[in-house]
Amino acid sequence: MRLQALTKCAAVAGALALPFALSAAPASAAPAAGPGGAGSAVAIAATGSVVVPPTSSVASAAQRPASKSVAELPANPLIEARLLNGSAWAGHGRASVTDLRVARLGLSAHAVSAKCENGAGVSHVAGATLGARALKVGATPNTTVTTDLKGLGNVTVTLNKQVRGQDGNLTVTAIEVSATLAGKTQTISIASATCGKSGGGQPGQPGEPSQPSQPGKPTPAPTPPGEAPAPTPVPGDLPVTG
Repeated sequence: MRLQALTKCAAVAGALALPFALSAAPASAAPAAGPGGAGSAVAIAATGSVVVPPTSSVASAAQRPASKSVAELPANPLIEARLLNGSAWAGHGRASVTDLRVARLGLSAHAVSAKCENGAGVSHVAGATLGARALKVGATPNTTVTTDLKGLGNVTVTLNKQVRGQDGNLTVTAIEVSATLAGKTQTISIASATCGKSGGGQPGQPGEPSQPSQPGKPTPAPTPPGEAPAPTPVPGDLPVTG
């Protein structure tokens, strides 16, 4: 009886300690996000002599889009842009910019957009020019265009830049600019979206419930062994002696 009581107390103590053990687990131990992981998007970001923090930056693993929009890029000495949009949800990312102008680098565009869905991406530019050269509306992935600007040297633009990370997620950047300003490498990313492959059906649509399995036929109970047959008397004469 004492052993049973000790065993019961240990079980209750373990059950009470379990919630605290779970809550104390590190964040890295949290379960992964839903199908497709977190999508993300950034309308414009720049590093180098002129720094522009990621604008209209958003990331989400929810089944419905999370969005951020800015009517006009805050004043800076390099980039002008309007209607900067970013949206993201599980397995998806979208970014867009209009009225883009980077006068010092000879770059301009009426509209720039990138879209990433379930591990695949595409981007478009409209009315885009680099110096006197027109840029393709729908360039193939990682198309590079270089021009020489007086006083700045070469300016390189990569259209529809697509990079897949070690985790399998794809990042699509509609326009990435690289140049040298004030002795530093200036990089500008315009309309960038990241996503991973989604698992199964469309976001927000639960899969069909599986059909219940058909029960098999019950195995008949084994027939108990029958009783031994009654012995049959055999008539016969026994010899009598004496």
